[in-house]
Amino acid sequence: MSYLKAQINPHFLFNTLNSIYALTIIKSDEAPNAVLKLSSMMRYVVTESSQDFVPLSKEIEYINDYITLQKLRMNNDVNFSFNFVGNETGKVIAPLILIPFIENAFKYGLNPDEESEIKIELVVLDFNLTLVVKNKMVVDEISKDLKTETGIENTKKHLEYLYPKKYLLEITEIENDYIVSLNINLD
Repeated sequence: MSYLKAQINPHFLFNTLNSIYALTIIKSDEAPNAVLKLSSMMRYVVTESSQDFVPLSKEIEYINDYITLQKLRMNNDVNFSFNFVGNETGKVIAPLILIPFIENAFKYGLNPDEESEIKIELVVLDFNLTLVVKNKMVVDEISKDLKTETGIENTKKHLEYLYPKKYLLEITEIENDYIVSLNINLD
């Protein structure tokens, strides 16, 4: 379990550092905030991910920070939305259980040469959490070391271990759309 939980995508880290570097070159006011977001994310991965469960509010903050940093590399042509509906107060979740699906959307759904679309919706009603991630598949070729099939398989194992018979995961490919729907009973 420790191995499954202690993963962070090094390519995300390197891409984020490159984006922050670009911001510093142009002396953007966004650079300090980006460094703080990355620092917060690294702290979360190092400290919180060693626990079986964390407050849902911390996991959502991690997701927000991740999305903010990913937006640094988006151009204006990306049709992007992230919606959160519900109340996370008093709820806990396994750390880093949602992020692999969101990472995949950015990895396979952003291409500066094609119309890109990423839609993420997170809904928490009572103790039921639903994550829906939809992206157009606009990246055809990804090198073998960047592929995340292992990450998704590890996440499935993690879900089965921590939420046996309390989750439903559906992954669908329809033409150029990739859709992940995850429902977890947090009770």
